[in-house]
Amino acid sequence: MTIRRPHDLGRCALALFSFLNFISPVFAASPGASEYPWDFRKNSPKYFQTYLKLLPMQLKKTPWFGRFDGTGTPVERVSVNGKAYLAGGICKPHQCGDNNLTFLIEADGSRAVAMVRAVETGGQIVALGNPTVGERQFMAKEFQN
Repeated sequence: MTIRRPHDLGRCALALFSFLNFISPVFAASPGASEYPWDFRKNSPKYFQTYLKLLPMQLKKTPWFGRFDGTGTPVERVSVNGKAYLAGGICKPHQCGDNNLTFLIEADGSRAVAMVRAVETGGQIVALGNPTVGERQFMAKEFQN
């Protein structure tokens, strides 16, 4: 865009501001959403409780599963088959190689699914919460590396 008149500068700034808002992280505009999984415990207890419901007792007792006390990726809003989710992942501190969990929580907080590979699962990838084929495919990408 070429700026020819002073009022064009305002339009240029508005266009840039609109573009930056479009590409900025979802959480800047989503009150109550957390930036990292461990933030759910305090900032978004509804999402955290939904996540906890899908964990078997053995995993709930393990801190990096049951409290998100691990190393994680930022939570982001994603769409799977047209449905909105919060997606994130976490791994066991200092042992991420074979100890990973990725999750999807429906944006309204009503349901969660996850896939995990850990010592606690015998090194096998295990699906939790009965994910749909689309959800499973989305989460499986995290284990392909």
